[in-house]
Amino acid sequence: MVDVIFSDIPTDLVVHPVRGDFSAITNEEAVKRSIKNLLLTSPYERFFNANIGAGLEAYLFENIGRDTEYIISEKIKEVIRNYEPRANLFSVNVAARPDDNSYSATIVFSIDLETQPTTLQLVLRRVR
Repeated sequence: MVDVIFSDIPTDLVVHPVRGDFSAITNEEAVKRSIKNLLLTSPYERFFNANIGAGLEAYLFENIGRDTEYIISEKIKEVIRNYEPRANLFSVNVAARPDDNSYSATIVFSIDLETQPTTLQLVLRRVR
């Protein structure tokens, strides 16, 4: 049995069929969900905490290239270091996907008490 170190309420608010309460997400899944929420949040989007968020959508309308890949990668690292202390960041790899007008981000991290790295993959695409 895996020890529960971190737990969060799921954002989809699905009720457990037997217990009748929310099913909590734990450990790596909780941290993955938190990182994804941070990356998809824009600054000034959260009330009373305007600084939280990566603001990546601003870079999705820039020209696709290595410079933008680097900027997005650095923004991801910065927001994880500043706002997700549960994650020990190993690497962030951002690759342009010009045919889809998007970027693929691969984030490798571990939670504090775990030795196994966890990978989170996201596709960042602009929405009009």
